[in-house]
Amino acid sequence: MINLKQLGAVIVVLFALCLACAAQAGAGAAPQGAVKVRAKGRRAVVVTERGRAHTLDLTGQIDAMRIEEVSATFLSRAGGVTYLLLDVCGLSKVPPDDRQCGAGIECNVVWLKLDAAWRVRGAQNQRYESCWAPITLDGEMKIEARRLTFAVEDFRDDVRREVTYDADHPEAGLTVKQTPLPKKNP
Repeated sequence: MINLKQLGAVIVVLFALCLACAAQAGAGAAPQGAVKVRAKGRRAVVVTERGRAHTLDLTGQIDAMRIEEVSATFLSRAGGVTYLLLDVCGLSKVPPDDRQCGAGIECNVVWLKLDAAWRVRGAQNQRYESCWAPITLDGEMKIEARRLTFAVEDFRDDVRREVTYDADHPEAGLTVKQTPLPKKNP
């Protein structure tokens, strides 16, 4: 049988655990499935989080002419700011046709810094697939713990970019390291 002193200690421990869980949920990434995102029109998305819908215009951050697929990779909060990392793909050309890039796609990873009213206060993007550029993903995107890494080869600029994002330090945005592509022997 538990006495009152032991019961009080158990209650204090449970309360502390609840506070720690609440703090982690408020500061970290949203749980899987807690954020829903869908395309709206050609170049905007609607992000639904905590039951509230927010429309974000991505015109300056994406290369697609019309968004076909979008997903939220990470949503983090720090210092009253919301950081959102989106993966956005869409058509290179609207309407699609049988000419150059008529069936092509353009894909970007988009980092957004949002204020309490979900107004964009900072943005970065990195194109990782493009018919027009041409840019292509080198390998796969990897998510380990709360860190995204991927590399792209940009054949127009003859460079390889290694891109990282750390959801534990979302204020740093996308980090890009660029190196020249190796020269091919004739």
